Amino acid sequence: MSSSSNPSSSDSLLDNLAKTTGDTSEKPTSSTTSNPSLQDYSKALKQVSVVDDFKRLPEIPCARNSLMYGIASGAGIGALRYLNAGPKAAANWAMGAFVFISCTAWTVCRRERAQELEVMQTMQRQYPDRHARQAKERALARQGELEAANGGKSL
Repeated sequence: MSSSSNPSSSDSLLDNLAKTTGDTSEKPTSSTTSNPSLQDYSKALKQVSVVDDFKRLPEIPCARNSLMYGIASGAGIGALRYLNAGPKAAANWAMGAFVFISCTAWTVCRRERAQELEVMQTMQRQYPDRHARQAKERALARQGELEAANGGKSL
C-alpha cells in the first residue's frame, strides 16, 4: 500500500503510519487502535431505527411492566408535587420519579427472571428424564384403564 492512498480502516492507517515513520515493529495492541472514527459512528447511527425499536418494545422482557410502573409513579408524584410547588418543579419530580422507578422495576424484574432461569436450568440438569418418565407413567396408566374397560383384553 502506498502512502498516497486513502486507508479505509484503522489497521491500514496504522500500517501507513508505520511505513512513513520507518517503524517496522508489530502493530500496536487493540487498546491503542480502539478509537472509533466518525465513519464508525455514522454506520452505528444508520442501524438505529426508533420506530422498529418501539414496535419491538412489547417483546422485550420486563419492559412493559417497568415502563408502566414508571409512568404511573411519575404522573402521581408529579401531580402531588404540582399541588405544593410550581409546574417546573412538578415536571422535574415527575421525570425523576419516572426514570428512577422504571430503572428500579427493570432491574428487579430482570434479577427475578435470572434467578428463575437459574432454578429451571438446575432442575433440568438434576432431573433430565423427569418429563419423559411422567409421560411414560401416564401412558401406562391410560393403557391399564383401556384394558380394564375392554375387559382385560389388550389392544
